Amino acid sequence: MSSGDTQNYKGQVDIRTESGVKITVQASGTGRPGETPDQIMGGLKQAAEQQYPNATVEAVRYRRT
Repeated sequence: MSSGDTQNYKGQVDIRTESGVKITVQASGTGRPGETPDQIMGGLKQAAEQQYPNATVEAVRYRRT
């Protein structure tokens, strides 16, 4: 993969709301060139936290598409 390539990915973030309900948030996006898996997972986690600000993130998974 050359440094100019982008990578598409799909992810799931498991969160638990304040009331204890577990939700799996679907997410997808395009990684920037040179972005590490940790950065991608961090971005997915941030997106879920913005949607559900008081929830606890329990797990993040993703795969390249």
